[in-house]
Amino acid sequence: MLLMSLFQDHLSSDPLQFGFLKNSSCNHALFTLRRVVGHYVADNSTVNVCALDIRKAFDSVDHFALLQSLVDRNLLRIFIGVLLEWLLKSCVCV
Repeated sequence: MLLMSLFQDHLSSDPLQFGFLKNSSCNHALFTLRRVVGHYVADNSTVNVCALDIRKAFDSVDHFALLQSLVDRNLLRIFIGVLLEWLLKSCVCV
């Protein structure tokens, strides 16, 4: 939590992301989807929706690509080093 509070300006996410954000959830994404689909259906337009189940994607994240992304955002090397040590010494599955 300390690292997050120190580096939150460098760790922003996409503004269109719904999950893993404060005051946001899957329900917000579903609400938005229903509103958008409802808008087009009301205009008698055809709506095609594709859903992807990416639950397994979290277990296959390329940690070094993730760390490189943090380097590209000019995060302090000490912060990246701490994350690297955690990743090398831990085994986590989502």
